[in-house]
Amino acid sequence: MAKILIADDILQNRYLLESILKGYGFEVTAARNGAEALDAARADPPALIVTDILMPVMDGFELCRRWKADDRLKSVPFIFYTATYTDPKDEAFAKSLGAERFIVKPQKPEDLARAVREVLEENRNRSPPAAGEPAGDETAILRQYNEVLFRKLERKVMQLEADVAERERAEAALAEQEAFLSTIVENIPIVLLVKDAEDLRLVRINRAGEALLGCPREEIYGKTDRDLFLQDEADRIIETDRQALAAGRIVEIPRETIRTESGERILHTRKISLCDTAGAPKYVLAISEDITERVAVEEALSRATRKLSLLNGITFDEIQSAVFSLAGYLELETELGTTGQREECRQKQAAMVQALRESLAFAKNYQDLGLRPPAWQNVMHAFLYAISHLDMLDVSRDLRVDGLEIYADPLLEKVFSVLVENVVLHAAGATRIDLWYRETEGGLTLIFEDDGAGIPGHLKEMIFEKRCEEKPGMGLLLAREILSITDIAIREAGTPGEGARFEMLVPKGAYRFADGGD
Repeated sequence: MAKILIADDILQNRYLLESILKGYGFEVTAARNGAEALDAARADPPALIVTDILMPVMDGFELCRRWKADDRLKSVPFIFYTATYTDPKDEAFAKSLGAERFIVKPQKPEDLARAVREVLEENRNRSPPAAGEPAGDETAILRQYNEVLFRKLERKVMQLEADVAERERAEAALAEQEAFLSTIVENIPIVLLVKDAEDLRLVRINRAGEALLGCPREEIYGKTDRDLFLQDEADRIIETDRQALAAGRIVEIPRETIRTESGERILHTRKISLCDTAGAPKYVLAISEDITERVAVEEALSRATRKLSLLNGITFDEIQSAVFSLAGYLELETELGTTGQREECRQKQAAMVQALRESLAFAKNYQDLGLRPPAWQNVMHAFLYAISHLDMLDVSRDLRVDGLEIYADPLLEKVFSVLVENVVLHAAGATRIDLWYRETEGGLTLIFEDDGAGIPGHLKEMIFEKRCEEKPGMGLLLAREILSITDIAIREAGTPGEGARFEMLVPKGAYRFADGGD
């Protein structure tokens, strides 16, 4: 069994070559470089050597030169097996050093084994070189060796230059792509927030996020939601962050309200965890769209739709009914025989005309509702303007609303006018009107009350609805609609027999006190 020595500095290459040759029945020993291979061969000469060229300590060319200069080794066949030196001039130089074969990697196992057998067979049939036979002109060999190394170095430099140029192109393309993505992130009109998964500190925010929070990112990075929001809001936001990290999928918050420097904003938010290469959550990404204006438009559209529906129902139904009744009474009047009957008929006609006037007046006021934006209004001033045209000589007033302002539709004055007119027209025996307020946990309650007969229990809700037999007017319906524009509710909470009591429930943020108020 022929013993083969292999030399290669790469472990995987040695293992592969050793496996191939052993598979074809050769005994194999290995060395990591030319110096090791030369020492091993001098100690125990092999039948053949297969070596790489590019190796540390001593390369394959120098190993071949010394191999062929050694009297004990010069007759041992020498095969170069290389993937680095592939130029025909490299092969020519290898042959000039005395190598029997110059094989370029990779080769099929059977082809490599065949080449080894062929070289061994040729060596058996060849006369051994004479002892002391020179290996060639040393100067010429060194010159060729230098040329090979210079050519290889030049090729390597060119390859490195090409690699550097390719890396620079790749880095430039990557930088361009990053700049492009950064431009998108910065200019997209949607808030993008990135927080560290460990402690939920902000690590990235875009311009829309800066605009929403009202401060530059330099003052935001490294902070948590507890540094930026009120406690209840921060707790809610952090809870949804943790849900997103735990779920591993998008968590959607269709509508959430936050308070910022610019006021309350309504957001539609989606959150998702961003994982590292091992699949562990590293960041949480929040994508928020400011839908404040959209919600306002939708609510305004809803109010307008409801307003038009109600207005159409009131004006069409009531006017049609009044006209029909009026026409009937007119026809009936011509058929009545006595003066008393005709007079009664005329009174009913007059009542129908009055109902028409009231319906048209309601329609006019209701039509004006919401046309001008809500505004802060002084309650005392609005009330005094409302009663300025009414005869209230027999009714005293106790007004305890100095400095109070509420955010309401400009028709707020009409609300007070309706309430006072109800006292004058329907609260028989009333001698006093009180207007005052009290603050509650949910906001402020503005109270209007009188000392008249009060409102029966079964009418307390009906008085805010359309005209009916027990409730001929529609002023309180208009009052409720005016107040609802800014989410102010109204209810009747008086005790029958002790007077009417109207409570207007003003939410937090919709009232304030001017200088001199409480």
